[in-house]
Amino acid sequence: MNRREFFLKSMLGFASLGFLFGFKKLNNTDEQIPKWDIETDVVVIGSGTGLVGAITAASNGLDVLVIEKASSPGGNTAISGGVAWIPNNPVLKREGYKDSKINTLKYLNQLSQGQSTDELIETFASEGPNMVKFLEANSSLKWRVSKIMGEASEYHPDWPGSVLKGRSIEPDVSGVKPGILLGGHLISHLIQSIYSLGGKLITNCPAKRLISRELEDGTREVIGVSCLRKNKEFLIKARRGILLSSGGFDHNLEMKKHFLRGPSPYSLGVRTNTGDGILMAMQVGADLRNMNEVWGTTVYKDEADLAMKSNKAISLNGITEKKFYPSCILVNKFGKRFSNEKADYDSSWRSFHDKQNWGNLDYTNIPAYQIYDQKVREKGTLAGKTINEKLPDWFSQSPTIGGLARKLKINEKALKKTVEEYNQFAKKGKDPYFHRGETVYDRMGSEDIGAALQPLDKPPYYGAEVAPGDLGTTGGCKVNKKAQVIDALDQPIKRLCASGNNSGVGSPGTSYGGGGGTIGPALTFSYIAGKTISSFKPWS
Repeated sequence: MNRREFFLKSMLGFASLGFLFGFKKLNNTDEQIPKWDIETDVVVIGSGTGLVGAITAASNGLDVLVIEKASSPGGNTAISGGVAWIPNNPVLKREGYKDSKINTLKYLNQLSQGQSTDELIETFASEGPNMVKFLEANSSLKWRVSKIMGEASEYHPDWPGSVLKGRSIEPDVSGVKPGILLGGHLISHLIQSIYSLGGKLITNCPAKRLISRELEDGTREVIGVSCLRKNKEFLIKARRGILLSSGGFDHNLEMKKHFLRGPSPYSLGVRTNTGDGILMAMQVGADLRNMNEVWGTTVYKDEADLAMKSNKAISLNGITEKKFYPSCILVNKFGKRFSNEKADYDSSWRSFHDKQNWGNLDYTNIPAYQIYDQKVREKGTLAGKTINEKLPDWFSQSPTIGGLARKLKINEKALKKTVEEYNQFAKKGKDPYFHRGETVYDRMGSEDIGAALQPLDKPPYYGAEVAPGDLGTTGGCKVNKKAQVIDALDQPIKRLCASGNNSGVGSPGTSYGGGGGTIGPALTFSYIAGKTISSFKPWS
């Protein structure tokens, strides 16, 4: 269904509600409301980071219902590392690390890249640590400084205000080896806490439409939600308010085509993320922010195509193998490098989108290719395969760089020159073009430049096409510091809040701060939304 069909269907459905449900008149409006199937104080749409808002409202004594589109809870968070990036948090301090709000604001202001506001940045800096304290006091969750992220969890350690380690925290789960993804553990703790506070969770219950009314002052108030349960429309009255936390538009290619700054056809996000919350908010007048951004990554194109066709998850091989192996370069079809290959995955996404100003106006760096030498095969994996395993057919191999260029259809002469030049840089330990290896993050916490910069000089050589992908989209509803959704006239839509990837908060802004840079802000604004909705009086 395209967006036009969605709106037409929604409008027709709303117009027919009087016939289907027996509306009654409201005293203060000419609009009508339906007969509800159930009612509760708070409805949370989405069962990922929005669970924190549910816990917050439930801890204030409110009846809370969480509805989830998928058959299992958690969304992108459940399949993530479970790491949350929260500057100046209390966990880092009790483990002996240092941070400050001054450092936080310096770092966040550069991180936002001009796509956030002072209000949202200040709010995240202030409320993030409070959210961490709240969850430890009101749930079964206990935090630790992240072990998954190693010794370099800050993605821009060269920026003012950076803190190399401590801002990335994760569930403190005993008996789990470092390196194991903890997203499922994070979600299980949050769900356990919801249940212990009397909240409810319904899966296989996709939200379809927000039900709202116009008030006498001309503003709009959201009073409930229409969802689909057992193939029938199911109407839920929300006495206090609704929190939209239903994920981004990762798998809505139409929205991606028209909102993103460049192609990102592959997503590691869960397939149910099709922009539903954003579209529902738009229907009641929400303004949007940050819609041109994603949480970026790099994927092996053919591996991603196969995964999409078979409805399987796309692996992290494309980005991890580029990051972890120092004898690797990334080149375009012209045989030229175009980025720091060891930079964080989110920043690397942007490097794909330079455009030519001649001919067909193609993207200069799409397609692109990752090139490796035999040292990688001897020390690690390619496409997830060890040296004793056969590489997939889409991975090319040649005893010479020229032969590899011909197989991959890269400009042969240029690629040879690029590899020769890069090898000289690696031997000298300095990359004057892209500054690879200059930060501790590039070197993965090591002081040795060789951890980031080694020549490609041991045949045979290997290569495969890569493409820009994402972990999820970043943009959505414009919100204020209370996580209230703001309309196109800069007024709050009453009783409607948003957090996570269907809000326009981002990091706040565009770029990843460090490991858990998506989850930290999402948890924080979910917590804020829970407080905000708890402050509302029931409507009548």
